[in-house]
Amino acid sequence: MALLNDQIKQQVKERFSQRLSGPVQLKLFTRPGTGRLILPSGMGCATCDDARELAEDLQESAPDLIQLEIIDVTVQDSDVRELPTLALGFPGEEPRIRWQGLPAGYEFATVVDAIERVSTGEHGLSESTVEQLARVDEQVEVMVFATPT
Repeated sequence: MALLNDQIKQQVKERFSQRLSGPVQLKLFTRPGTGRLILPSGMGCATCDDARELAEDLQESAPDLIQLEIIDVTVQDSDVRELPTLALGFPGEEPRIRWQGLPAGYEFATVVDAIERVSTGEHGLSESTVEQLARVDEQVEVMVFATPT
């Protein structure tokens, strides 16, 4: 069963045609899937196939602007261990936004929003927030955890 039905795919395509203005790079870190079979850590990926389908659908929604790179961590060396991981950023730069796990359901809207923000370069922060962040003089990692329960 497809994660995104044809109606949703068309809505995303129309939305991206109106809101995207610059290129975006998606990187999907994956390993060969095992379907729904749950194996010990490091031995397969129950949702990697679904994540790949989702990433490919996003790329097909704006093929001229969204670049997709699929990285099989069993073949290509990577520091990413939690799979699947979808990384998002500007082409040619290290992605700074990541989703660990399958970004479906409620998380899908955040992926669409992030793609739009990266494409336009508009972060949506207030001027006072930008000024306060400019005073931070050390690297900071922000982690957001989301669950519908």
